[in-house]
Amino acid sequence: MITIYVVGPMSLLFLFRVNRTLRDDKLSQYARKMLLIVLLSVQYSTLVVVRYDTIKGFAHYFFTAMTFVSLLLYHGIVSNRGAHWMVDLIKPMVGVASVLLMCGFGAMISFVTDIRNRHTYWTMCCYMEILALLLLGSLDILDIYVLGLSIQS
Repeated sequence: MITIYVVGPMSLLFLFRVNRTLRDDKLSQYARKMLLIVLLSVQYSTLVVVRYDTIKGFAHYFFTAMTFVSLLLYHGIVSNRGAHWMVDLIKPMVGVASVLLMCGFGAMISFVTDIRNRHTYWTMCCYMEILALLLLGSLDILDIYVLGLSIQS
């Protein structure tokens, strides 16, 4: 059932990202094509991540990492077209913070034994993952802000 609720917003974000990719004059045709393939893979990998009730274990972790890295790649490649100096400053900081939190999450999951029964570590781990994903999502919000600036001009 959750998949039904996620498809609409995912589709809107997909169209928004495709639009930004196609309008970016700084990208070559080849780079645009590769980014469109990356964005298509994000659509499918996100659906795998959302279906945690049926797809568990290594496949879930692999597709989560693939989605995370693909979205960071997209945000790192598509330019802001000099929208605002604050956006150019904030986006890399948010991206780095998101990566650091996700690496901390991955390290805790990998190296802390029996983490689900160690409540303090498990809580920290969950907060790091959620915050990393919220920061990754905020990159799209910054892109929407840039779109708003371009519409006003």
